[in-house]
Amino acid sequence: MALLCVESSEDEAIPASPGTYALILYCPRARRLEVGKLGVFGLRAGWYAYAGSAFGPGGLKARCRHHLRRATRPRWHIDYLKTAASLRAIWFTPDPVPREHEWAETLGSLPKTSTPIPRFGSSDCTCPSHLFCFPGRPSFTRFRRAAQSRLLAHGPIMALSTASPRQLCGNAL
Repeated sequence: MALLCVESSEDEAIPASPGTYALILYCPRARRLEVGKLGVFGLRAGWYAYAGSAFGPGGLKARCRHHLRRATRPRWHIDYLKTAASLRAIWFTPDPVPREHEWAETLGSLPKTSTPIPRFGSSDCTCPSHLFCFPGRPSFTRFRRAAQSRLLAHGPIMALSTASPRQLCGNAL
């Protein structure tokens, strides 16, 4: 399991409570990626953000623990993406209100954002996608400001981030 450093002002690990999260991933080179029944897509090198929620058993902690491991049998669309891109950060909120779709909308509204794979992570909703591509590393501060200004009753948003792709610090889970 990967280890992460706390990047937020709150010195807490990811809680086992329900909540919403965004995975920040980096793909070092362009490649073709098969994503289950969605098909095969061209994936460019760069930064990606995926919005998800964790309202099942174990909450955020269990879901993020799953995402930190390599999937031997991919279950979700994001499991396929993790074969090509490395997880660099997790943004999350223990807000008891499901915010996955609002976070996807917020991520998609950030400057210079594109939707690389239509319907990715959104086959059970009406969102165009829950996956977004950025020309550079997405800004946690910009995202947090945008989410909290759009969603007035939003709970705290925190971030855990890897120090570097090879050197990780502090156990988040």
